[in-house]
Order: sequence, then C-alpha cells, then structure tokens
Amino acid sequence: MGDLKLINRHLIIANELSSHLFEQAAHVNMVFYPAKKVLMMAATEDEIFKGLHKTSMQMLKLKNMQGDKSISLEELLIDQELNDADRILEYHFDAMKILQIFF
Repeated sequence: MGDLKLINRHLIIANELSSHLFEQAAHVNMVFYPAKKVLMMAATEDEIFKGLHKTSMQMLKLKNMQGDKSISLEELLIDQELNDADRILEYHFDAMKILQIFF
C-alpha cells in the first residue's frame, strides 16, 4: 500500500514497484486517456506499448536514497484539469509490465 503517490504534482513510485516494472530504465513512455481518467506507462524499451499508443517520453528521476522514482505530472494535471491533491493513487499492472494509474 502506498507504492504510488501524487505529491506536489509529482508521481512518486516506490523502489520495489519501479524496479519490477521499469528495471533500470531512465525514461518511460506514457499516455493519458481522458474518458477513463487513466494514465498508462511502460519502460521505453517496450516497443509494443509504444506502437499501440500515442505516447510521450518522460524522465524517471531518482527521488531519494531508498531508490524511489519520480515523474513530473504538472503539465498533465493542468491540461486535463485533474485533482492535484497529494494522495495515494490506485493502480494496476499486468504481466506485460504496463502500469495503469487511475485518477
């Protein structure tokens, strides 16, 4: 619980989750679907994900000494008029290591 948080308009991904899904990737590809209010992301090495969705690349930054990662979501939150309150986010991932985050 609490593996994925929105803090100060940044997505914070706990080290264990980030390592499992993105391994050592420095970037992720992501796409937001407004109708479902879902943000999907996968490591940049996932060519199938990139081919199926109109993605944008974002830097996956090291957040702290525990190995947690962060991604700025400020532009997405503003453009899509999403709730930017700090909170734990619901998510799901599948065997293909595609992360779905629900807003």
